[in-house]
Amino acid sequence: MTTLFTNQSPSVANFTDNVPYELGMKFRSATGGQITTIRFWKAASETGTHTGRIWTATGTLLGSVTFSNETASGWQEQALSTPVDIQANTTYVVSVNVNAYYVFTNDQLANSITNGDLSSVADGNNGVFNGTSGAFPSNSYRNTNYFRDINFVVVSLPTITKISGDNQTGATGATLPDPLVVQVKDSSGNPQSGVTVNFAVTAGGGSVSPTSAVTNASGQASTTLTLGTASGATSPVTNTVSATATGVGSVTFNATANPSVNNQKLFTNQVPTNANFTDNVPYELGMKFRSATGGQINAIRFWKAASETGTHIGKIWTATGTLLGSVTFSNETASGWQQQLLETPVDIQANTTYVVSVNVNAYYVITNNELGSSIVNGDLSSVADGNNGVYNVNPNSFPTNSYQNSNYYRDIGFVAGSTLEKVSGDNQNGATGSTLPNPLVVRVLNAQNSPQSGITVNFAVTSGGGSVSPTSAVTNASGQASTTLTLGPVPSAPGGVVVTATAAGIGSTTFSASATPPNPNPIYLENLNSGTTNWKLVNRASGEIAGYASATSVNKGGSLDIKVSLGQAGQFTIDVYRLGYYGGTGGRLMASSGSLTGTVQNPCTLDSNTRLVECNWTTSYVLQVGNNWTSGIYVAKLTDQASSRVAHVWFVVRDDSSNADILFQSAVSCVLAYSTTGGYSLYSFNSIGGQRAFKVSYDRPFSQASYQESYEFDTPLRWEYNMVRWLESQAYNVTYTDNMQIHANGQTLLNPNNHKVFLSVGHDEYWSKEMRDAVEAGRGAGVNLGFFSANTCYWRVRFENSTSAAGQVKPDRVMACYKQDWASDPIAQQQGASAATNKFRSVQNQRPENSLLGIMYGSDTTNLYGGYNYVVTNSNDPYYANTGLQNGDQFELLVGYEWDFTVNNGSAPAGLVTLSNSTVEPAPLLPTFDEPPGEQTLPANQDFTKAHSARYTASSGAKVFASGTNQWSWGLDSDDVSPAREDIRVKQTTVNILADMGARPQTPNANLIVP
Repeated sequence: MTTLFTNQSPSVANFTDNVPYELGMKFRSATGGQITTIRFWKAASETGTHTGRIWTATGTLLGSVTFSNETASGWQEQALSTPVDIQANTTYVVSVNVNAYYVFTNDQLANSITNGDLSSVADGNNGVFNGTSGAFPSNSYRNTNYFRDINFVVVSLPTITKISGDNQTGATGATLPDPLVVQVKDSSGNPQSGVTVNFAVTAGGGSVSPTSAVTNASGQASTTLTLGTASGATSPVTNTVSATATGVGSVTFNATANPSVNNQKLFTNQVPTNANFTDNVPYELGMKFRSATGGQINAIRFWKAASETGTHIGKIWTATGTLLGSVTFSNETASGWQQQLLETPVDIQANTTYVVSVNVNAYYVITNNELGSSIVNGDLSSVADGNNGVYNVNPNSFPTNSYQNSNYYRDIGFVAGSTLEKVSGDNQNGATGSTLPNPLVVRVLNAQNSPQSGITVNFAVTSGGGSVSPTSAVTNASGQASTTLTLGPVPSAPGGVVVTATAAGIGSTTFSASATPPNPNPIYLENLNSGTTNWKLVNRASGEIAGYASATSVNKGGSLDIKVSLGQAGQFTIDVYRLGYYGGTGGRLMASSGSLTGTVQNPCTLDSNTRLVECNWTTSYVLQVGNNWTSGIYVAKLTDQASSRVAHVWFVVRDDSSNADILFQSAVSCVLAYSTTGGYSLYSFNSIGGQRAFKVSYDRPFSQASYQESYEFDTPLRWEYNMVRWLESQAYNVTYTDNMQIHANGQTLLNPNNHKVFLSVGHDEYWSKEMRDAVEAGRGAGVNLGFFSANTCYWRVRFENSTSAAGQVKPDRVMACYKQDWASDPIAQQQGASAATNKFRSVQNQRPENSLLGIMYGSDTTNLYGGYNYVVTNSNDPYYANTGLQNGDQFELLVGYEWDFTVNNGSAPAGLVTLSNSTVEPAPLLPTFDEPPGEQTLPANQDFTKAHSARYTASSGAKVFASGTNQWSWGLDSDDVSPAREDIRVKQTTVNILADMGARPQTPNANLIVP
C-alpha cells in the first residue's frame, strides 16, 4: 500500500478565511490499481463533518466516504467501502471538504512529488479548490498543497488501450484512411473477446461508423472517423473520439481536420522606389487596410531594408489604436520580405479599418504617394483616406502621422472565414463566490458578416478561478451563444478572472471579470473602471498648442486653472485622464471640456540675469476636481482642433485625508529642471547658446509635454507611469503626492501614522533642503523609504515666489539651482556657503546622498532605452526570497540610464547590504567634472565601472531600499518600453521589499508569493 506524501508537513498548519472549501490534488499512478483509502491533514481548529472524494480529471465522481473517529489534528484516514479502480498514467483528483480551517504549503505542487507509482501532477494548475463544499475542485492558487492524499495498491485490472489510428490528419469532411483500433485485455493481460466498445465523437464534429463494436479474438474493436466539415473554419480543428468499454475504462483518439482556405496578402508585385533609406532615428511604420470579408490575420509581413538590423515586432491595431495582436520576428533574412506567423491569429470584421505596423531601428523602404489610391488584391485593400502610410516616432506606439501617403511595405497574411466576437457580459465584477448577473454572450459571423447558427462554442475559466455553466453552447439563429460565470472564492485583480470562448477552427475571444475582495481599497475599486489608451502623447504639437497648470497638485474636490496658448487662434479641447492600470490601457477618462476657444497668449518674459522664463497667460479652463476622484497622476490632454496636434499638462490629484500604505511621490521638480520652454533649462546642453538658467518656473509649459525633439529623462511617463501601472494592477493601497508637497508639508505626510512607505521612482534628482529634512525625519520616525530610482537627491534647490512677470506672486513657483556657480547666488552671498544650491554631496552642503540612500549617483549612458544588466549578489537575502536567484544571475537591461554605486566616504548607514554588483560603462564626464580642485566629492580610487543596489535598516526600524537605477519599474511593467524587460523575478523582489515595509497587494498575481 502506497501514499503519495511521506515526510512533507504544511508550512501553515491552522489557517482560515472563514469560508468552507472543497480542497484537492491531482495525481497519477504509473500502474493500474485501486484506491482503498482517502487521507487529509486536519487543522487544529477545524471541526465538523468531512467527506473524501475521488474524481476523474473532468469531474465525474468515482467514489466517496465520510470520515469518522477523527483525531484533533494531523493526518486522518478513512477506508472506502468500495475501492476505486484507476488506470495507469491517467489523471485523477482526490479532495476533502473543510468547514473553516485548513493547512497548506504554497507552491509545493508546482513540481511533481513522487513516491513509488504515485505522483502529483505538475501542470501549473494543481492544488485545486472549489468554494462550494462537495463540488468538483478545478480552481488553483499558486499550486498550493492542501495535503489531500490516498492509499493505493497495485491490482491487476482489465484494460483498454489504443492500438492504431490516433493523430491522423485530413481535409474537413474527409473519411480518415486508417481505422481507430482499440484492444481490451482481462486482468491477467490476455486479449478479451466479446466486449462491447462504444465510440463517440466528443469534439470537433464529424461522425464514426460503427458507433459500437464487439472485440474479436484478438481483443480488438475498431471504427472509422469522418472528419467534421468545420463550417467557416480558418484554422485546423481537432476531432476527438472516445472509445469506452463499460467496467473497463476509456481512451481518446484525436485527429486534425484542415479546412480549405485561401491565404491572401495585399502586396504582390509592388517594389519600393527607395529600398534602403534612413534618417537615423527609429520609427513605428504602418498601413491602414480593410477586408471585404471577415476572417483571420495569421501573419504579419514587412519589407526589410538591406542595412536594417535589430529586433522587429509586428502589430495589428484597431483604427483607434487598440492593440489586437503582436509578434516578434525571428530568422529574418538580410533584406526583402519578412513574414512571421502570429501565435494567436487576429479575427477581423468585414469592411472595417485596421492598421498593421512594424518598427524599424534605423533603415526602411519607402515609395511616396503609393497609398494615395487604394491598392486591392482579393478581399484586401489599402485605405485611401489621404492619411495612409502611417508612422510614429516612438517605436512600438500606435502610428497615426502620415507623410505623402507613403508605402512603407507593411502587409498581412489573411484567411477569409467565420469570426467569433464578444457581444456582451465583459468586464463585470462581483463578490467572491457570486454568480454574475449578465451572461457572457458571443456571436459567430460568417465571411459575409451574417450570423452563423449551429456552431459549437466552448467556454472555460482560464485564469482567476470560478466556473461557467454551460461549458458548451451552440449558436442560435442570431449566431449567438452564451454562458454564465460564477466567480471563485479567491479575490482577483481587476479583470483577473478570464473566461475564454472558443469556436473550433474559427477562433477564440476572452471575457474579463473581477472577484472583489472583502473591504477593497480605493485603488482596486478605481481600476474596475473602463480604461483607454487615448491619453497617450501621440501626434505631438510643435508650437500648435501648449499649456500649464496653476499648481502641480490639487486635493480632490478642489479646482485647477489650466492656461493654454495656440499657435493661431482657434478651437481646442481638454480631456483629463487618470493614469493607472485599467486592464492594461493605462488611463481612464475623467472629464472633457468640449470645444473651447483659444488664443495666442502673450510671450513669456525672460530675466536676463538668471534666465528665468515666466509666462503670464490667462486661464483657459477651470478644472473642477471631483470629490470622488481617486488620488493619482493625471494628464490633461490638450488637442488643437485645426491640426489635431496634442500637448500634455501633468498634475497630481491628492487625497489629503488618506492614510494609504504607500505614499507615491511624483518628481515634478525634475521635470521642471530639464524643461526648455523659453529657451532655458537648468542645463547647458539644451539651453540657448549653452547658457543654462539659474532659476526655472512652473509658470510655463513643460517642453517635454509636447515637442517631439524634447528630452524625456524626466517625465512621469518615462518611469513613474510603469510603476503606477504595476502597483495598481496588484491593488496596492497607494496614494499620490508630488515633491512640492513634500517640500511644503513633508513633516506631516512622512508620519508613520499616515503612511508606511514613501516611494521615489525613476528620476528624482532635484530636492530642497526642506524635502531632505522631511524624508530624513520620516525615516527617523519609522517611515520606510523605497527609492526605485537613481541620481536621487543629487541637486539641492531652493523654491521661491513667482515674480510679477507671472501675473501674480505665488509661493514655490520658482526653483533656483546655481550649481557650480553657487557663489553667484545672492542668497548664498547673504547667508553663506551653507545655503549653496549645488550638490548635496558638495563641500558646502556636506550631506552626501548615501547617508540617506546607502548609495549615490555614479554615472549614466546616453541610450535612454538601453542600459546594462543588473547582476545579483547576496542572493540569500530575504529581498530575493522565492525568486530562485543565485549570485551572478541577471535582470536584463535594468541598470540605466543613470545608476548609483556604493562609496566609502564614511557616510553610508550602518548595516548596509549590497544587493547587486553590475558592470557598467561610465560616461566620459564623471560626476566630479564640474568640481573645483580641492572640492572633489568622491574618493580618488572610486570604481566607476560598477553599479549597486542596497538596503539597510535605520535605528528607528525603518527599512530603506535603493535600486540604484532609474529603470527598475521597467522590470515590473514594460508598456511603451522597447526592448521590453518585464521580469517575474523583479516583480517578486519588489513584492518582498514592499512587504518588508508593511505594504502588501490586495490582489497579487497568482505567480507572486506575498511574504
